[in-house]
Amino acid sequence: MIYITYADLFHTSYFGITKKIMSQIKIFQQSWKRVYYTTRKGKMIYLMEGNRVIDKELAVTSAMCNKSIDVWLDKYKIQRTYIRYDFADRSFMNFLESQKNKNIKSVLEIPTYPYDGEITNERIRIEDEYYRKQLYRFIKCAATNTEAENIWGISCIKLLNGVDMDKCPLHMKKKIDKKIVLISVGSMAIWHGYERILEGIYNYYADGNQEYDIIFKIVGDGPEKGKYCLLTEEYGLQSRVEFCGMLEGEGLNRQYEQADIAVSSLGLYKTGIHSVTPIKGAEYCARGIPFVCGYHDMRFPEDAEYIMKVSNNSEPVDMRGIIDFYENIVLQKNLNRRMRDYATEHFTWEKMMAPIIEYLK
Repeated sequence: MIYITYADLFHTSYFGITKKIMSQIKIFQQSWKRVYYTTRKGKMIYLMEGNRVIDKELAVTSAMCNKSIDVWLDKYKIQRTYIRYDFADRSFMNFLESQKNKNIKSVLEIPTYPYDGEITNERIRIEDEYYRKQLYRFIKCAATNTEAENIWGISCIKLLNGVDMDKCPLHMKKKIDKKIVLISVGSMAIWHGYERILEGIYNYYADGNQEYDIIFKIVGDGPEKGKYCLLTEEYGLQSRVEFCGMLEGEGLNRQYEQADIAVSSLGLYKTGIHSVTPIKGAEYCARGIPFVCGYHDMRFPEDAEYIMKVSNNSEPVDMRGIIDFYENIVLQKNLNRRMRDYATEHFTWEKMMAPIIEYLK
């Protein structure tokens, strides 16, 4: 089996996506021992197994990528593929037709739907709009994080983002009187919208409030980092905002241990999306850290008390609302364990991937 991706999985901006893909591969390996995956870096595309490079080819264009993968299907006697959708063009259609002719069973994962707001290249957008309507000719099953039963004429399996519980230890922070530590962990993409927190903190102190010491830890890296750094300086928040860089393992756990409330995506309005199931929401729940978000997450009940939902727009997040959330919800006894229990019951990758495994058998 090959898990097909067209991204550089080892670039820092894909850190969260790579974690998800490796968790999915781990589940596939329970049914099919040998699971390869592809990753693209520079002008090369690589076929990987674990940390080992199995094969590699020059791949300057998408056509060269798809041709290389098509060759590997024969060379390594592949019977199944799981494709993380990037965009559709002529070469991708040719690849899908080839694998269909080889009787290879395949699932196409559409990570975000709708996604038109994320495509900034006009040529790619036009090409994708044309070819995606023809995907049904070669793909019979798509995995997507929506309630849609059918996309572009393809039957859908609902795939909600799960979590590897083994990598998310239970949060056990000792509360400090009149101090709230917020934490965000992400790739700092446009849809994260952390400027809403920065402006909210600025407004809180500009209005003369001094009751709480509010700290914001930002873990990760990405295209919006420069913007967040500039806003931090503009608002004079250097003593309240900490840029922690890319972290994983114990380094990440130590930052989580200092946090009271986590921050999930607050800028999805920029891409026209209102309902998603981000990996981070599941991870925050697994760790037992209440969080704030600006979207509907279908994995949780509407009245989940440990989620503070804010408007899906550009308005600053009101820190007085954060304080109310902290005092009335976050300080509850055993809230972290109740969140952990909910994640264990609903968010394991074994549970999320079960329908896909069944289809590919």
